[in-house]
Amino acid sequence: MTNPTCTLPECNKPSRSKSPNMCPMHYHRAYRHGDVNKVAHRSGVTVSNGRRYKMVMAKGHPVAHASGRVYEHRLVLWESIGPGEHACHHCKRTVSWDHGKGHPDTLQVDHLNNYGDDNRPENLAPSCLDCNSTRGAQRRADALREAGWWSSNDTIGALKSQRRRPRIEC
Repeated sequence: MTNPTCTLPECNKPSRSKSPNMCPMHYHRAYRHGDVNKVAHRSGVTVSNGRRYKMVMAKGHPVAHASGRVYEHRLVLWESIGPGEHACHHCKRTVSWDHGKGHPDTLQVDHLNNYGDDNRPENLAPSCLDCNSTRGAQRRADALREAGWWSSNDTIGALKSQRRRPRIEC
């Protein structure tokens, strides 16, 4: 037997359980934000301050894509620290430029002041995937809390923080 559909109008997704209720998406929105129509990614809250990563041409450079384009911050950090293995700025884990995209030991470039277009060498640091993504998620969660989207005692956030690494102070 399949679950009935979501009880909200125009939603034909299966409900979370066999008793008529909401689909997982609408349940999560109601639980997290108190409103099934409220969606955090459309909140207008940003942690990038409207600043974006810049790409430049550097054909043949070791960190460039096959097209010859490379993110400027990766090029600047490469020129500053060179190839090989380096310690993560936050946790000291060994990271390297040589690992493939998505590998946990791939060197990520962290903008220390959180501005993605500030590519001064003193603002860039090598980081592991975990630390770099955790810092971004923390900044977004803090910004959403400040904007009133999540409370500081948010149940889902508390559960996630118990499973993750300790908070990284900026």
